[in-house]
Formats: sequence, C-alpha cells, structure tokens
Amino acid sequence: MIDGSWIAKWLAIGGVIVVSSRPVAAQGSTPNAPQLAVSVKAVVDRLADSVRALGLPTDPLYAKAAEGTLKGADEQRVVIAVRRLARELSDAKVALGDGATDAELEAGASALHAGVATDLVARLGRAAKGGGTPGRLVMPLVTLADMVARNVSPQAAVASLEALVSRGAGDAQLATLRSDVERDIAAGERPDVAVQRRSATIVHGLDSHAPVTRKPPT
Repeated sequence: MIDGSWIAKWLAIGGVIVVSSRPVAAQGSTPNAPQLAVSVKAVVDRLADSVRALGLPTDPLYAKAAEGTLKGADEQRVVIAVRRLARELSDAKVALGDGATDAELEAGASALHAGVATDLVARLGRAAKGGGTPGRLVMPLVTLADMVARNVSPQAAVASLEALVSRGAGDAQLATLRSDVERDIAAGERPDVAVQRRSATIVHGLDSHAPVTRKPPT
C-alpha cells in the first residue's frame, strides 16, 4: 500500500501543488484550512461533478483551489488553475488507461503539468504494465516530473525511466536515481547526461543480477 503523505511530499517537488487526500469540506473543520469563496467553490463543485463522471479523482481539485486561496491568488487565477488540473487529470487517464489508480492519475497530471507530452506519459505507462501492482507507476511518474523540472528533457527522462521500470526497478532505486541526478546537476553536469549515466549504472546492476535463462539441451 502506498502512503498518501509520502506521495504528497513527492508531488510537491518542482513547484507542483501538493494533492491532499481530504476534500475541502473536511479541511474546513481544521483551524488552518482556507475557506473557498462561494463563487470559486461553485465552479469547483461543477468541475468535480464532471470529472467524477469520467472516473477521475475529485479531491485534487479542491486541494488545488484551497492552496491557491491560501497563497492569496485571486478567484480567476484559482479557477484557471483548477480547470487546468481537471484537463491534466483527464489527459493522464487517456495516457495511462482505465486501470490507473487515483494516485497514478495525480502523478500523471503532475508530469503533464511539468511539460511532459501525453504520448511520453503513455509510453512510460506501457513500460510498467507487466508489473500488475496497483500504484506501481506513482514513483516513476513523480520522478519524471521532478527530473523535467530540473531541466532534464522529457525524452531523456522517459527513456531512462522506461529502461528501469521495464526491468522491475523499485522505488528505492528510482529515489537513488533522483537524488544522484540532482547532485550531478548541482555539480554542473548537463541534465540529460546525468540521467543517462546514472540510469545506465542502475540498469547494469539490474541486468547483472537477473536470473540466467538456460536453453534446454537439444
């Protein structure tokens, strides 16, 4: 089971608004929760009805509106941001398919928001299809969004992550990739070179530990 607070922390990377697991109605009972303007809440409610009908999560819309309000954005900007997120969630579902979990759709929307094209998100999704574990794509997608936010090209990031997830790389290995690439970029290495070099090292390790399939004697 993937912990929601862990996902939220990772989704905060690169300026992506953190997605809360609680709807705004529940947040309103806590002292620090911002109250949405009536006009804003009415728009978010209508959008939530629409995305719910498409099988998409609605909590991220309320969380986006609440965060915009908390940051002092005007009502028009809040509504624009919520509408954009609704489109990104819809596009994420097109890319990842009906079997995607809510957490994967949120992470997919985060990658799209960072500037990754829908077809590249779909490509990464296909690479992870064989795992059969719900939520398996959350960490790859969050790592993708983070690397693109650090000026790694979407193509280089997806190619590297595709090679890793197709070999069964786990969350710990992807976390190592992210931290190593971040450190290399800070040291002056070109972003695409950093991710290609670091991912190649992990791929080599995965391949060297893969079981050897022997052909039966003829």
